[in-house]
Amino acid sequence: MKLQQPPVISKKSSLSNEVPHWSGSRSGLNGRALFIPKPTQISIPLHPAISLEKVGVQLLLQAPFFGHFMMGIPKAFDETVPTAAVALHQGHLVKLVVNPTFWESLSAEHRYGLIKHEVLHLVLRHLTMLKSYANRPVFNIAADLVVNQYILPTQLPEGGITLATFKPLEESHHFFLEPEQGVGYYYDQLLKLLQNSAGEQGEAASGTVFAILESWLQQTSEGAQKHRYWGEFAALDSSALRIIEQVVKSATRQALRRVQPHQRGHLPGGLLQELEAAIADPPRVNWRRVLRLFASSSNSTFLKSTIRRPSRRYGVVPGIQLRRRHELVVAIDTSGSVSTEDLGRFLQEIHHIWRQGAQITVVECDTVIQRSYSYRGILPPLVTGRGGTLFDAPLAWANAQRPDAVIYFTDGQAPAPQVAARMPVLWVITSDGTGDFGHLPGKHVKM
Repeated sequence: MKLQQPPVISKKSSLSNEVPHWSGSRSGLNGRALFIPKPTQISIPLHPAISLEKVGVQLLLQAPFFGHFMMGIPKAFDETVPTAAVALHQGHLVKLVVNPTFWESLSAEHRYGLIKHEVLHLVLRHLTMLKSYANRPVFNIAADLVVNQYILPTQLPEGGITLATFKPLEESHHFFLEPEQGVGYYYDQLLKLLQNSAGEQGEAASGTVFAILESWLQQTSEGAQKHRYWGEFAALDSSALRIIEQVVKSATRQALRRVQPHQRGHLPGGLLQELEAAIADPPRVNWRRVLRLFASSSNSTFLKSTIRRPSRRYGVVPGIQLRRRHELVVAIDTSGSVSTEDLGRFLQEIHHIWRQGAQITVVECDTVIQRSYSYRGILPPLVTGRGGTLFDAPLAWANAQRPDAVIYFTDGQAPAPQVAARMPVLWVITSDGTGDFGHLPGKHVKM
C-alpha cells in the first residue's frame, strides 16, 4: 500500500495571515499548519508594594537590623509625598510613606539607603525630640548629619548632606564637625555657624556650603521638604510623644533581639551604642527603701491643747502639746492587670509602714473607687477584674480626705490623671508594668 503525501500548504494560504505577529516554524500535520512561536522574554515591572517587600527581604540578609525593623512598621504609598517620609499613624503610631513613582526611579542601592535613612530617624528618636529644639530647619540638617554617617556613600542620594559638605569651611572659617556625635552636638555647631555667618558678606558667605545651608533653612530644598511630616509630631503633647517613644523603643528592642550575635558586625560600633542607649531602661532602685523613706517623710505635725500640762505662764490655761500625724492613703489598682506576686510584696511593705505607727486607708479602684477602709493589719480579699484603669477618682477622693500623702500601686498603663493631687504622691509601678511612667505627676519607683 502506498502512503499518500500530506498536502503542501502554500505560503500564500490564508492561514499565514491568521497570526501575523507570531514568528517561528510551522509544519504540516493532517492537512493543517501549526505555528510554533519562539520564546520571548517580557520584562514586567513589579508592583511598588512587592518591590518594597523585596527590599525588606534583601535587607534581612545584608543589614538584618534594618530589615527586621522595616518589616515591623506599617507602610503606605502616596503620590503627594515628594520622596519618602515617616508620618503619624492612628494618632500614636508611625508609618513609612513612599511616593511610588519616586520609588520606581531609584536603583537598588538607593532604595536600601532610603529605608535605612528613615529607620535611623525613628530609632534615634529624632521625630519625638524635635519639639525640644527651637530652630526646626537647623534640627533637620543636624538629624540628617547623624543618620547619613551610618549609610554607605553609594546608597546616599545625590546632594545628600554629610560631614563632607562642610569640609571647605575647615580652613576658611575654622569650622570642624566631629564624627559619630548626637543630634544635639550638630545642632549647636550649626546654630553657631549660622549666627556667625549672618552678618558676613562677600565671596565666602555666598559659597556652595552657605548656599546649601540657606536653602535648607528656607525649606526650599528637597531634603527639607522630606521632613515636612515631622511637624505632626511637634504638634503632639508630651503624653502622646512618650507613647510613640515607647512604641518605637519596643520595636527597636525586638529588632535587635532578632539579630544574631554574629550579624551585629554589620552595625557600626557607634550606631550600636546609640541603639543600646536609646532602648536602655533607667537603672533599678531599691523600691522598698524608696517606699519607706517616702512614707516616713510624709508625716505632719500639729498643736493640741492638754490639761495635763498647764501653761507655765497662765496656770489655769491648758498647755500645748506638739503631736505628729501620719495618715496615708494607699490606692491599689484592682483592674486585673496587676500580678498577685507583686501585690503580695507591696502589701508586706504597707504592713511594715503600718506597724511603725502610720494610719493607713486603703482604696481599691479601677476606673472608679470600688471600696475604701482603714487598714488594721489584715487585708480583706481584693476586688479584681473590673475593667480598665483611671487615676482621677482616687486622687479626687484623697483631696477631700486631706491625708499626708498618697501611695498608688499600679502598672501605670493608663492616661495621666486630670485631677491634681494636693499632697505628695508616690507611684509604685509593678515589675511587669510600663517602663514609661513619666507622665504620672509625682515621684515614681518601679518594682
